[in-house]
Amino acid sequence: MPGHDIIVIGASAGGVEALSQLLSHLPLDIPAAIFVVLHVPSEGYSVLPKILNRAIAKRQPQSSLKALHPEDGEPIEYGKIYVAPPDRHLLVKRGSITVARGPKENGHRPAVDPLFRSAARAYGQRVVGVVLSGTLDDGTAGLMAVKQRDGMAIVQDPEEAMYSGMPRSAIENVEVDRILPLAEMAALLVELANQPVVTETTTVSDDMEMEADMAELELNAMQNPDRPGRPSPYGCPDCGGVLWELDEGKLVRFRCRTGHAYSTDSLLAAQSESLEDALWNALRALEEKAALTERLGNRARDRQQTYSAKRFGEQARTAHHQATLVRQLILRNGSDGSDTSTANGQVVGSQSSAAAGGTPEAEMKYPAVEDSSSLPQKVVAICASAGGLNALSQVLSALPTEFPAAITVVQHISPHYPSMMADILSRRTKMPVVQVRAGDNLRSGAVYIAPPDHHLLVNADGSLSLTHSELVHFVRPSADLLFESVAASFKQQAIAVVLTGTGSDGAMGVRAIAEMGGTVIVQDYKSAEFGGMPEAAINTGVVDLVLPLNEIAPTLVKLVAVEVKG
Repeated sequence: MPGHDIIVIGASAGGVEALSQLLSHLPLDIPAAIFVVLHVPSEGYSVLPKILNRAIAKRQPQSSLKALHPEDGEPIEYGKIYVAPPDRHLLVKRGSITVARGPKENGHRPAVDPLFRSAARAYGQRVVGVVLSGTLDDGTAGLMAVKQRDGMAIVQDPEEAMYSGMPRSAIENVEVDRILPLAEMAALLVELANQPVVTETTTVSDDMEMEADMAELELNAMQNPDRPGRPSPYGCPDCGGVLWELDEGKLVRFRCRTGHAYSTDSLLAAQSESLEDALWNALRALEEKAALTERLGNRARDRQQTYSAKRFGEQARTAHHQATLVRQLILRNGSDGSDTSTANGQVVGSQSSAAAGGTPEAEMKYPAVEDSSSLPQKVVAICASAGGLNALSQVLSALPTEFPAAITVVQHISPHYPSMMADILSRRTKMPVVQVRAGDNLRSGAVYIAPPDHHLLVNADGSLSLTHSELVHFVRPSADLLFESVAASFKQQAIAVVLTGTGSDGAMGVRAIAEMGGTVIVQDYKSAEFGGMPEAAINTGVVDLVLPLNEIAPTLVKLVAVEVKG
């Protein structure tokens, strides 16, 4: 008689570290197949299986557990860790695996809910659903499906998770069986895998069948007019179609005709992003209209067309006024009421708020550094994105306590929730680690983390500024702005470090560092968990050193020591 031999795990922000810790503690002979969904960008490639295999091999060199991206139709085997590939849902069938490009759920593909739901449908009581660190609430509906089929629900202790959104949502909406720290979770999974499961009795509901089929874009499910739930007055953020509202106990969810699905928190987040995109588009259109009407007005004046020149001038002033209103609305929409201005495409204001850990703008005072000798001789600016927590931990933990330089860090994190990054990193390095408050001053031997949803700027007097005004590469905080401010303020005393991540944030910034005589170090993209950011930086042609992760900290120590002695 089989045990709980189908283990499905979902994670998002902070999940790489949590997965590495959990899976490396599992024994090589665990009688179970393990399925993992981590929210990853749809573009590019993921080396998460390599990361997990390295973590397992480091703790258990003889382990036969192997993580991999499965092929569509691949048979299920014990001792395998099946990781969802980018831009594909990972689904469990009876005896096999399906990898499908179905509709996004909670704004993600791969998403946690489709994995959990498909496993529950196929294996019922044999399923163990595990929710780890992450923002928002993906995984909650899937965990509820696992419980509906009498499976087991386990959730990481929210107090331990880097981001508590996913664990807390699961706990608040599902009757979970256990809430555990990661250190205790592996032992329980082994116990459950070896515990015989009684005969399944709970049937699969029609709604679960339909939703599981939708994840595969199964034709009958997509064309079935008898959909679960009732029409709501809300539109789908992905396709604009009508969302159908589904009530399941405490949980309210939405799904559109084409299959996009949202829980309440994810829907609110998606609507907020759509609103910001719409505002930026409106601002762009108004500024273009103002520029065009000004140009037409100038041409009319040159041709002595007084009436037309006046009309175009009035239109230009109206467009400028409307653009100003939209700009102010964008700034208020950032939740903190901060206000900044831009010049030549760069942020020039330096504001903060209580929401960012600072003080209201009217009370803002940036402490002057009276003794210039107290300024750090060097400033190291580090950026990372996907997989960055592990990379940052390794670099910072290898630096000495009396590191003679200040370190500033931009990590792409969720804008909607507080981050535990500073707390987690402070436990892994002997240096003090703080989340920046506007007006903080740089000091050698300290690490300054950009807060969620705010750009971090370094001023020439060593003070730090926060701003919310601009999205750069659609991310906030932006590595480019941090690097450019450090380059302008510290010139050849600046060191830029680009670690794992997707996208190209940081590429423009490293050019600024190089142009001002600073040093640029990039993690070897072949060994990085996600190679997008390192590769983009390398392609600029200004990089001084490309190093494996374990060589970055010793190199920083040497660079800073040489400068201090000089």
